[in-house]
Formats: sequence, C-alpha cells, structure tokens
Amino acid sequence: MTPSTTPDAPIMSVKDLEVAYRTGKGTNVRALRGVTFDLYPESALALVGESGCGKTTLGSALLRLLPTLGEITGGTITYRRADGRELDVTRMRAGELRRWRWSEAAMVFQGAQNAFNPVLTIGAQMADTLIDHSERRPSKKEILERSSEALRSVRLEPRRVLRSYPHELSGGMKQRTLIAMALLLRPRLLVLDEPTTALDILTQRTVIDLLAELRVEHRFAMIFISHDLALAAELADRVITMYAGKVIETGTTADIFYGPKHPYTSKLINAVPPVVGDLPELASIPGAPPSLATLPQGCTFAPRCELATDACRAAEPELIELVPRPEDRGHAAACLHHDQVHHERKVIARA
Repeated sequence: MTPSTTPDAPIMSVKDLEVAYRTGKGTNVRALRGVTFDLYPESALALVGESGCGKTTLGSALLRLLPTLGEITGGTITYRRADGRELDVTRMRAGELRRWRWSEAAMVFQGAQNAFNPVLTIGAQMADTLIDHSERRPSKKEILERSSEALRSVRLEPRRVLRSYPHELSGGMKQRTLIAMALLLRPRLLVLDEPTTALDILTQRTVIDLLAELRVEHRFAMIFISHDLALAAELADRVITMYAGKVIETGTTADIFYGPKHPYTSKLINAVPPVVGDLPELASIPGAPPSLATLPQGCTFAPRCELATDACRAAEPELIELVPRPEDRGHAAACLHHDQVHHERKVIARA
C-alpha cells in the first residue's frame, strides 16, 4: 500500500472485521460482526463488555493469533508503520507476520500463570523471542542487554529473573515479565488481554501504574481488554463497548463513563460500586447474552432492555454518530433510543 501522508494517521484501522469459529456440527459461529474502529499513535483504547462478547477474539484477530477453529471471514486490518507504509494484516504471509509481530505489534496474553514454558528459564524464553522476531540474529551480549533493559523497565531485577523458572516467580512478577517480553523489540502497538486478572489488589495497582508509565516512556499505542470498568476508566483515552460480537458504543472515556448513550453500557457502569460516597444498591442486568449461534432478530440487547420497542426487534441498529469529532474521537451508539438513556454520574476509579 502507499504511505499515508497525514501526520496524525491512525496506527491501525479496522474496517468491517468479521470472525467466525467453526463448530463440530459443520456450522460457523459469527464471533465478530462488522467491527470498525481506528487506533491513533500513543493512545489507549479499552475493549469492555461481558464474557463472550468478542473482546478477546478481537484482540487476537488484530495480530492474526486466532485459535485453529477461528478465521477472519471479512473486513480489513491496516497497520501503518512509522515511515507511513501501510500493511494489510489480513493478507500477510506467515513470514511477514512473524517479522511484524513483536517488532511492530505485540500481545500480552491472559493468564500469566500459564503463559510461560515451565521447563525453560525466563532468560531462555526472552532469548527465543528476540531470536525468532528480530530482523537479524542478535548476539548473546545484545540478548542480555535487551532482556535486562526490558526487565528493569518493569521494575524487576534482571540477574534474579533471567535465571529463574516461571514457578519461582510470584503472580505479579510473572505479569510484569510478560509485559517486559512484549516490549523486548519496542513495538508501537501493545495489546493486553485482562492484564490484572487473578492479581491481588496491591499488585493490580502496581501493574496499572506501570502500564501508564510505560506508555509515556515508550510511546506505544495500547489496546487493553478488560471486564474491569474501573481499569478502563483509569487507563483509557477511548472505550469501545462490545455486545454479541458487535461494537455497540464508542467514545472518549468521559463520554462513556459520564454520559453513556447505550442502555447496556449504562447498566454495566451501574453494576460497578463507586469508590467515593455512599454505597448504593448495585444494579444488575437481567437475562443473559444471546448465543452467537442463534442471534435474535433486530437489536441483540432488546430481550434484556426496558427501552426496547418493536422497531428495535425489527432490525439491528447501526452505530449512530452522536457527537462528531475529528480523528475517530466522536461519540457513537447503536441504539434507536439513545436520547432516553439517562445515567447518574459516579466515580468508579481514582486517578
């Protein structure tokens, strides 16, 4: 593709992305349906929603890391390098993908406890990452220097960690080591899947602060997948709410948390206890998300929504731009009754 000449061009553009999983019955389950968004350099985007909404599938699809039964069935993923050259991720061959991953875009997978090879030291695994994804084979000295630098950047002591086996590290140390490995080749895009899951609250605080500092220091764009709305409120510049494989609301963090315009987003936020003031009665969302194999006609949230009308059940609403702003910084919601969504502002995260 030809280089982009716009200085503020997105680092990644996703257009009408479709992903399906093959089932044992010879049918396909549509896990992502027409996902579209832009990600700008050095920005942070949060993907939120209930389990099964497509967040992890989207994160994996962006780096072409879907499991064996998953397949991109439509749409495009365009990555823009620092020199402006555009790469179509959906058309990359295996060799191109291998060079692109970790050098340009990296992923921190969910579950630090199971992310490492248990029979290799951390040093050996970091060396493998550098050797496999560098343009040229690095020397032993370079491997040690780059590994040590990455570990120091996440506040770990290299001499101890490099010679340790995964079981010799705490959960928080494993999580920080995963982040260090993802940053080994200084990528411009980092995707994190539930980066604070299964960590105690103090360790979560350490990881959150660390990610905020690293993004400023290394100037990478970040997509993080989380069911923790407080984390999204604290770390993200923009938020995408997903439901049944679709983007149903997108906006700045202030848009989403102070003035959501989709009833599902509003209910998600109301289900989170505030960190200041009296503890109100927590809200819940009745029912359960629909099966992706048998989606209802019309709005997929309609069976759980008190605002739903016959018009909602007749056709699935598209994203409606509510507050137009340049560079994908507007506010949009896929709801026919967005003007009836009233939300009480509350604080769910501390700065």
